[in-house]
Amino acid sequence: MNLECHLLRYADDWLVPYVVRHYLSFASKVVIHDAGGGMDLADMATRTPGLVVIPWDCPEVNDIRYAELRNSCWKGTQADWVVVGDLDELLWFPEGAEATLAAYEAMGAAVPKPHGIEMFSETYPTKDGQIFDEIKMGASDDKWYSKAILFNPRLVSDMRYGLGSHECDPVLHDQRRFHVGPQWPFAKPPCYLLHCHHIGPAQDIADKYDATITRMCAQNKQMHWGNLEPGIKHVADKRANIVPHLSQIIP
Repeated sequence: MNLECHLLRYADDWLVPYVVRHYLSFASKVVIHDAGGGMDLADMATRTPGLVVIPWDCPEVNDIRYAELRNSCWKGTQADWVVVGDLDELLWFPEGAEATLAAYEAMGAAVPKPHGIEMFSETYPTKDGQIFDEIKMGASDDKWYSKAILFNPRLVSDMRYGLGSHECDPVLHDQRRFHVGPQWPFAKPPCYLLHCHHIGPAQDIADKYDATITRMCAQNKQMHWGNLEPGIKHVADKRANIVPHLSQIIP
């Protein structure tokens, strides 16, 4: 199966190598749409077969522009499967990517829905392997984080992601339409969307939340699209929900 991955990135320098290694373990191509905010990825792209970095002029947090990019960046692909997500979203297949995608193909699945997981660690990974060689704990969150970032472009002509990509309204090539939201069934065999928002010391994550607020466009602030609370409070609130529900996600 030929899978192509499109990721939106701003900063998160420490995470980039782990995400690239993860997706290139089963994807033929990883495209990072890079809004900057950190190290220049051009050299990494020249040294990494399969990695493409496209500068994206979007310094503000602008959910309208984010949705527009997610809905257009993959158009024209020749891949069998496409992933469209944020840099801190890792799609993981517990039964293996090749076998799982083959099963989805056999059943004619157009938009398999993953289970959502908030991965958690007080410290960053330190080794040069996969991120989940070291970080295996997480908390299930199928309300907000089971985002349909995987789809079959040979069946789907338009994904129509909404704000934050939490839900979408795909259109098939035969013009059939459907809604992927809370009632959409989870994929079998399962896949998991591992969110890496809460990997690292609390203060680092709080600083990132605060920096995000300073970058928010006026419309995002006016409409309250995203967190507007002080970063350290938001971290504390989030971790109060994550920590009591932690379990080992990765064997």
